[in-house]
Amino acid sequence: MKKKTSAKMIKKAIDSYPGGICFSALDGRVILVNEKMNQLMLELTGHTILNAKVAWEELANFANNGKAEKLNQSWLPKDPDNENGSTHQQLFFRFSDSSVWRFELRFLDSNTVQIEAAEITELYRLSEELYENTIRLQDMQKRQKALLDSIVEVNLNKEILAAKMHIHDELGHCLLATTKAITEDRLAENADVLRENWNSSIHDFSNISTVWTVPDSSLQSELMQVAELIGCKVTFLGEQPKSRKALQLLYAAVREALTNAVRHTDATELTVKIKQDKQRYHIEISDNGGVSVSSITEGNGLSALRQRLEQEGATLKVLCDNSVSLLVDIPFDFDEVQKGGRK
Repeated sequence: MKKKTSAKMIKKAIDSYPGGICFSALDGRVILVNEKMNQLMLELTGHTILNAKVAWEELANFANNGKAEKLNQSWLPKDPDNENGSTHQQLFFRFSDSSVWRFELRFLDSNTVQIEAAEITELYRLSEELYENTIRLQDMQKRQKALLDSIVEVNLNKEILAAKMHIHDELGHCLLATTKAITEDRLAENADVLRENWNSSIHDFSNISTVWTVPDSSLQSELMQVAELIGCKVTFLGEQPKSRKALQLLYAAVREALTNAVRHTDATELTVKIKQDKQRYHIEISDNGGVSVSSITEGNGLSALRQRLEQEGATLKVLCDNSVSLLVDIPFDFDEVQKGGRK
């Protein structure tokens, strides 16, 4: 009598369990099953559990029947403890009321098998969203990698262009300095300096892919040395840009103007006027050359300078009114970026 009462109490207890539960022997003979498990199996297979082993095989081979659908497990993280699927197997079903249930088979010991069903509707929704977000993030990472590769290529092209401009200037300065030394009969006196400059320019030209722009700290000093060597003074009027990029663009324009002024107009002085408004630096570069110029054809130097400026959002205008003046506008954006980097 007590055994029957205990069995009824156990059956009542597992029937009150909100999920489905079934215990069976290894051959599938049912030891104990609750009402919820039989209800779920009835909706999925059309009958209650008669043999647990057969019932699990039916679930594993389930075809959608209009009342429920079997879900794929692409959204489910891999379980490292269940790679072979021998001791722990899972199946997932969505019923017509949109509820999602997980059926899980476990071998409790060498003689007993447990099949448990648990509702995971909210967990499934969140896991599915996480899976979809992961896929989107992977796609974004691929696009970002492609974008970064493009940025690297663009920056490399900018550096190569800057290197070409630098080498172009160096060759022009060497030629001008050599011509000046020959004209003034000072070739022997300046031979060592000229030889060193020519060797440096030829070396850079031979290794153009590894040539970088001049460090910021030596931009102005180098420019002044070059100007002195070719006999042309450079005077700056106004406050120079403080950001690295804007300063590099300014000196690139001054170097090109210096070369052209000495070569084409016999100038001895270059004046760089710098003004600014709320958005940009306005720079005018003019010389005191004695040769009247009514028009000018842009060569490689000016074309490369224009290309570099426009790549950075700056602009270049060439004015010819008896003499040649370069008008350069450089945005303040570089300064804002620099300030932001120091925060």
